[in-house]
Amino acid sequence: MREHTETVRPPRALWVTFDLGRPLGVPDDPPFQRRVVKAALDLLARTDSPLIADYPEHVPEMTDFSGWACPINLAPSEVDSLVAEIDRLATWYDRSVANLGRTTVGVSGLDMPAAGALVSHALDGELPEAQALKEAIDDLRAYYLEAASAFPDPGTSATRKKWFWEETRLAQAMLALQPKLAASADPQHKILANLTLIPATERHRLG
Repeated sequence: MREHTETVRPPRALWVTFDLGRPLGVPDDPPFQRRVVKAALDLLARTDSPLIADYPEHVPEMTDFSGWACPINLAPSEVDSLVAEIDRLATWYDRSVANLGRTTVGVSGLDMPAAGALVSHALDGELPEAQALKEAIDDLRAYYLEAASAFPDPGTSATRKKWFWEETRLAQAMLALQPKLAASADPQHKILANLTLIPATERHRLG
């Protein structure tokens, strides 16, 4: 995003007008992509830094994508922790809120890193009060899915849910939490584990 580049002021930056997440322009067009890369490398010869150069070529807005492309890989093996995953989604969540002018995140009263820390502590055996944990997880799930709606190719609600349950550390954490909550002596923890934590359509993922 240009405003971020203007704030950071790197020595040299090439500004392109392509879809977010596709900095080289049109997929499957090597000559075009090479021109973009060459324009960026040519900036190394410039000494009037910091500078932002505008790339002269434009491409039409892309509306036809095959499959669902996520600009970053959020598979659990690709990040070190739940906190790192939450952080990597922040830009996309902010973009979603800017686009929609609203969010469903906020019921817990926690920011997302704090909500993630609550989940991590629960995984480590420090089970919080059931309602607080439920609200933190509800906020996190909404945060993830709203962020995914701002990806360059957001797919459908169904593909975003599939991504959430199959590729994120948060879903992995929720599935790991279920038996811990089910084994708790607290009846509210048991209710959360058995009724509301994992949707019925995803309970087949439990071990």
